[in-house]
Amino acid sequence: MLMRGRPADPGIEKRVLTAALTVYGEVGWAGFTFDAVARRAPVGKAALYRRWPTKEDLLLAALERLAERPEEPLNPNDLRGCLTAMAGQVIAMYVGPKAMVLPRVLIEAGQYPAHFEEMVQNIVQARFTGGRCIVQAALDRGELPPGASPDLIVDAIMGGVLRLIVLTPGTQRAAIHTDRDKHAATIADSVLRAVSR
Repeated sequence: MLMRGRPADPGIEKRVLTAALTVYGEVGWAGFTFDAVARRAPVGKAALYRRWPTKEDLLLAALERLAERPEEPLNPNDLRGCLTAMAGQVIAMYVGPKAMVLPRVLIEAGQYPAHFEEMVQNIVQARFTGGRCIVQAALDRGELPPGASPDLIVDAIMGGVLRLIVLTPGTQRAAIHTDRDKHAATIADSVLRAVSR
């Protein structure tokens, strides 16, 4: 009689990558190990090695989830909706459960360039190149004044989020994450008003 092993856990990848982000945010590259991630997930180390041969592979896969795309597909013709979603992604990277991850990546890119330089560029390119294309399409449709810069509009969204976070006392930053959608919409609307003027 054929013996079957336990069925594969369909949620293991999400659980491991979430645990990997948490561990990295807490201890950085120097303390990032398969042991620590396996304990946090919790899963056996063998399950990690089957999917990610090295800790670099595991962390890169986890970092790709740092600015997760919205669950609902965005309408590329809805400029305000897309800018609001982008602002929400950036807020999520700086407050909430992932708050320590991006600062660590930016700092450690200088300390461990072989590991982190490409990771940082992948995060930036994957998340913000699409935003620039959406703004350019809105320009092409005539929704924005001629000569408006897609790069500056995306930069203004990023700057609006950073201003919000820097000017909010640390003890109150958890509330930013709670009201993320409201803050994101406010930032997007402010940028669109400025561009229109």
